[in-house]
Amino acid sequence: MLDHHIQRSIITRLSIVDEQTFSELQPDEIDNKLFTYHLKVVAREGLVEKTAGGKYRLTSEGKKSWRRSSQKVASVSERARSILFLIIRDKAGRWLLYKRKTHPLKDKIGFMHIFPTHLETVLETAQNQSLNQTNLQCTFSVAGSGFFRTISESSLESFTNFTLLYSLDATGVLSPKDDSADYFWEERPDFTSADMLPNMKKLTDYYLAGEFPFFIDETVTLGS
Repeated sequence: MLDHHIQRSIITRLSIVDEQTFSELQPDEIDNKLFTYHLKVVAREGLVEKTAGGKYRLTSEGKKSWRRSSQKVASVSERARSILFLIIRDKAGRWLLYKRKTHPLKDKIGFMHIFPTHLETVLETAQNQSLNQTNLQCTFSVAGSGFFRTISESSLESFTNFTLLYSLDATGVLSPKDDSADYFWEERPDFTSADMLPNMKKLTDYYLAGEFPFFIDETVTLGS
């Protein structure tokens, strides 16, 4: 099971962001037919399922399989996945947050996050994806970067290499197009709240310190 690197990539990616569309899952360098074949394999094996909204997610067996493969295959478990975290604020100073609708982090609150692509710069990706997903027009700058290891019950939940971008000039009417999360504006978020994702306090502490660019190499624990 998970004999092919494309199949391992699908499982690993869905272990980080639990619901993704076909285009979000597919690496740019992989042909459509080849990727479709391997996606069907992991679905046939009962590791991945398609939601009513047309996105893909891990089944309970898929989550178990990822944990087993991450323990057995060092090259997979030790490879950080690249993510862009977006701090989006409007001119009134409000913060754009989202609340996850799906497990394993259901009901947790955090910043919007997206994946970089080789087709454009991270600033272009952030600008385009924030417009596509929320209908907000934003201009981004880089705040910092680093690594997060997220631990749950003594097991590695995720390992990410992130870049934090921020925008202070969001305009437009918030109109989310993401079925997996509820987006909302918050004037004074409590980033220490138990509802927040475990990396939120670290990200906002460094962001609010204003010493850019910063670098973080931290381990955070779910439920702490």
